[in-house]
Amino acid sequence: MNRQKNIAVVGQGVMGLTCAEKLLQRGFTVEIFSKEDFLETTSLSAGAYWWPHRAYPEERVSKWAATTYDVYFRMREDPDSGVSFQKHYRFCIDPDDSSYALQIVDEWEKIDGAEHGIPCHEAFLVTLPVIEVPVFMARLREQVLENGATILIHEFGSPTELFPRFDMVVNCTGVWARDFADDPEVFPIRGQVVRASLPEGLQASTRLYQKNDNFTLVLPRSGDVILGGTAQEGDWSREVSEQDTDTILKRCTELVPQIAECEVLETKVGLRAGRPEIRLELELSGPDQPVIHNYGHGGGGYTVAWGCADEVAELATRHFAA
Repeated sequence: MNRQKNIAVVGQGVMGLTCAEKLLQRGFTVEIFSKEDFLETTSLSAGAYWWPHRAYPEERVSKWAATTYDVYFRMREDPDSGVSFQKHYRFCIDPDDSSYALQIVDEWEKIDGAEHGIPCHEAFLVTLPVIEVPVFMARLREQVLENGATILIHEFGSPTELFPRFDMVVNCTGVWARDFADDPEVFPIRGQVVRASLPEGLQASTRLYQKNDNFTLVLPRSGDVILGGTAQEGDWSREVSEQDTDTILKRCTELVPQIAECEVLETKVGLRAGRPEIRLELELSGPDQPVIHNYGHGGGGYTVAWGCADEVAELATRHFAA
């Protein structure tokens, strides 16, 4: 029955591609539409690592995050997956409302930030999944295409424009859902990061958590290091700010002195989709016009992607079985 149902997935970031993959596994026919090229998506500008940053509500996010963590745990066995697990130092200057994530991971311990020269509210050493975005996303996109999906660059003004050609629309438009879904609760969280050369011997990532626009992060990957960053709410600019770059380099060097040895390779900007709560639900926008919304993940897209995709596939299956 599913093969007779044609689903349009709007968005080809990590949310759109994971949803497409799960829908394909359920036997649906899937076409993916994106307003921007694959390399221009916010997902391609991310670090990224597993942690529920500015993603709400906790009870739903923790479930999706646990599912996603388990997927990454299995993927780590494949050296070509783009997923690895590494030590992560987390120094919380302010209380961290996402520390519940420690209940999901397999390895963590409390440490004394002062012993590392960072007096703080609390600190942890935790082993987390790190996603090497260029590798992971390219492979995921290739897998989705090999499994029968098509990807087209085309912009739609609303989900209704895709009916009746499609039996269902899955909305993974991220921050653009503000217009596409006419949702004023969506707002941008501007993220600028610096990609730099990898200092010799740097293996663990480090995060300095504060409740402000600073997003201080040093995230080593196989051949480079991601330095973050910003979390500027309400800022729609996708232009690189040299002032932000200078500030990022200064903060990261203070946190990890080895960064002073780095050569800046690239600076990227993405707009995370902020929302008071993630919207993942089935909406009947009209007769025979089912839309599954999946957006508003803040900085937690890679943290909840597979769990959200599972729920999207289940909602689609139940709808057509009813």
